[in-house]
Amino acid sequence: MKILIIDNDINTVTTLKALILSREAFDIDVAYGGKEGLEKMTANPNYNLLILDIMMPGVSGMDVCRAMSKDEKMKNIPVLLVSALPIASKELRELLDQFNETHVVGGVLEKPFEIENLLGEVHRLAKVSS
Repeated sequence: MKILIIDNDINTVTTLKALILSREAFDIDVAYGGKEGLEKMTANPNYNLLILDIMMPGVSGMDVCRAMSKDEKMKNIPVLLVSALPIASKELRELLDQFNETHVVGGVLEKPFEIENLLGEVHRLAKVSS
């Protein structure tokens, strides 16, 4: 399985990658911002899953999802959103309504999260048996 993690926070990227690789032998690529992530997906749209931060400077998670929804090769890559915003917050619910309009988001995790929840979402979204 090939996963792309897009987050502007190097600590989050390092942690996500380490958590996943501690339990699974997946091929993980990283991008430290939305622009870099879109460039990687354009060059190689064969990712099985995208783990995406919502709030990033410049090209945001919303911008990435909008671009993906308009691209025939990228629109079928499932997206797992990760956010420091509490899932129950009004701000996140409003953002999720916008993300849902892109039809690429398959799940959301609130930071910090348990490794079991992360891997459960990874497997569910990428349709890999756990």
